[in-house]
Amino acid sequence: MNAFRLKRLLLTCACIVMAAMPLANIQAQTLTLAPGSPDTYVVKEGDTLWDIASVFLQEPWRWPEIWQGNPEVQDPDLIYPGDVLQLVATADGPRILLERAGRQVVRLSPTVRESPLLNPIPTIPRQALQGFLVENRIVDKETFESAPYILSSATGNLIMGAGHEVFVRGEWPGTETGFDVFRLGATYRDDEGELIGQEAIKLGELTVISDEGDGLRRALIVQSDEELKASDRLLPREADRLDLNYFPRSPDVALDGSIIGLLNNESQAAQYESVVIDLGLANGLNEGDLLSILRKGNVVEDVVARTSVTLPATEIGLLLVYKTFERMSYGVILTLIEPSAAGDFVRTP
Repeated sequence: MNAFRLKRLLLTCACIVMAAMPLANIQAQTLTLAPGSPDTYVVKEGDTLWDIASVFLQEPWRWPEIWQGNPEVQDPDLIYPGDVLQLVATADGPRILLERAGRQVVRLSPTVRESPLLNPIPTIPRQALQGFLVENRIVDKETFESAPYILSSATGNLIMGAGHEVFVRGEWPGTETGFDVFRLGATYRDDEGELIGQEAIKLGELTVISDEGDGLRRALIVQSDEELKASDRLLPREADRLDLNYFPRSPDVALDGSIIGLLNNESQAAQYESVVIDLGLANGLNEGDLLSILRKGNVVEDVVARTSVTLPATEIGLLLVYKTFERMSYGVILTLIEPSAAGDFVRTP
């Protein structure tokens, strides 16, 4: 079936489905295929699931709605180079079916063999998850300032960085030996001036190597992004909370918020850079949620009506939330058609 006939059939199916359902549900059920979407697609090395979803859909985050693995295939949610994806029409709308690539079956015997392994394609762009995700935290300032801190260099060095030993002091939580080093950053407030979050900027990592008694410990700085100094605070390391194999999803609730902070005192943010938004767990936002980024419309003069008109907001990109706190979150920009800035809106796609 050629692309034109398939898309005409999909359109017919969509019309039948929409006619049978309440008007309020139409928007939630309608899927739009990307222009020029193919009938079949062969997965290539270097593909990401996000890229493939964009080949078939104008709204790639809705991929789970059309993805249907072959039930006879083990781990159908994993896609490998060489696999064939087929776009088909069903009574429930378009679906993508998986056909595994042929793979040689080798009988095992007690000998040593070396062969390349095929890795499943990642679900979101690797470059969006490596090197750009900040490890800053939103903290309670009073609690933060009661945390252990760097006292001094163990060797009298004025500059402290990776490879240096330092003395650290404070009240120690349990038997932890691995700590991240932080310094207070920006304070964020809402439109009414109420505090919504205090940022702690991660500067490095250290490992405690000996207990010197009376709250004093010797530690080795194992990584540093900049010079560390006395009074920098130590917080126990966090486990990674974002599943690198998780596909971005739309939030379960309708959300409206704003970008309230950029990193490193920048005035604009580009693709794959992180930003701070004023939505968090209290709003129903979760790690892995996807938000649209919108730019406020300009005010123009209507020379005919002789009045000012505020134009509608324009969508300029997509944001993946990867670290959430009570009233704030960090997100990384996945797509962008022009630089983003503090004050841009974010909302449920």
